[in-house]
Parts: sequence; C-alpha cells; structure tokens
Amino acid sequence: MTALMSEIISLLVGGITGVATGIGGGLSTLAQNIFLDVSGDTKTLSVFGALIVIFAGISLAIGLSRWVVNFVTSLGARNR
Repeated sequence: MTALMSEIISLLVGGITGVATGIGGGLSTLAQNIFLDVSGDTKTLSVFGALIVIFAGISLAIGLSRWVVNFVTSLGARNR
C-alpha cells in the first residue's frame, strides 16, 4: 500500500512540476517579448518597457514625497 501511495504522489508532483515549468517558461517568454528588443546579441528595453519604468519612477517619487511631507507635518501631533 505504501508503494502505491508513493507512486501516486510522485505522479502528481511530476505533473504539477511539468505544468509549473511550462507556465513559468511561457510567462518569461511573454515578458521578454513585451519589455525587450532583441537585435543580434544586444538586448535593449523596448519603448513600452521604458514608458513603464518612467511612470513607475514618477509614481514612486510622488508617493515618497507625500509620505515625507505627511511625516514632517505630523511631527508633534498626537497619534490617532
């Protein structure tokens, strides 16, 4: 009985591992096709990838600035 259970578990784990490997490879290829321009041996960031990085940087800068301003203006105030 133990051998049968071990065989069932190894088949399930092997199937899950195969599916996860396939999904991971597909997502990696998708991300590379969207964000990278590959010409020859060089890989550069695509226009879409550059826009994403620029807007993420702007969003991060605004968020951190708001956090710092709120922190500085709340010094000496009572915590709620």
